[in-house]
Amino acid sequence: MLEYGCGKGSHSFSLARLGADVVGIDLSPEGIRQATSRAGEERLGDRLSFEVMNAEALAFPDNHFDLVCGSGILHHLDLDAACRELVRVLKPEARAVFFEPLGYNPFINLYRRLTPKMRSEDEHPLLGNDLKTLTGHFQETDTRCFALCALLAVPFRGLPGFELLVRILERIDGLLFRLSFMRRQAWLVVVQLGHPLKNNR
Repeated sequence: MLEYGCGKGSHSFSLARLGADVVGIDLSPEGIRQATSRAGEERLGDRLSFEVMNAEALAFPDNHFDLVCGSGILHHLDLDAACRELVRVLKPEARAVFFEPLGYNPFINLYRRLTPKMRSEDEHPLLGNDLKTLTGHFQETDTRCFALCALLAVPFRGLPGFELLVRILERIDGLLFRLSFMRRQAWLVVVQLGHPLKNNR
C-alpha cells in the first residue's frame, strides 16, 4: 500500500505493524529522513520504506498498489493531476481512503483566515467540485462528514469529562449530518473510493 503525503510517517507505522507492505511518500526530505530513521529504530524496514516524491507525478509502475491512503494531503494538490496518477498506480480492484478538510463552514473559514501561519499557501479545503473530481475517477464512492458540534469540545481537552462530552457532541453531529446542508458545514470529510476507472485517465 501507499501512504500519500506521509510526513514523518503518519499512519504507515501502524499499517506496517498490522502486516501491510507500505511505501510512504512526501515532498519533505526532512520528513522522509525522520520516517526512515524511525522505521529502522522500530525494526520495520522489511515492511516499510519512504521516498521523497511528488504525489502528482508518481514514480511507481501501473497497477502497483492495493490501497492508497492519505490524511490532509489532497487539499494541497492539483486534484486532476493527482487523480490521474492514483488511477494509474492502483490495481483494478484497489481502494483509496482520504481524510480531508471541507471548505464551506463560514466560522471555520474565518478561523483559517485568522491563523494563516498554521497553513501553507497552496491549501484549498475541498468543495463540491473537488469531491466530484475525486469521486469521478472511481466506480465506488462513499463520503462521510465529521466534526461540527464536536469542535465545541476542544477548549475542554484534558479536563474531566472531556471524552463523554465528545461522545455526546458526536451523537448530535450524527443527527445533524442526516441533512445534506449540515454535512456541508462539517470540518472534515472521509472519502472512501474503490475500483478506479482506468478509462477516465
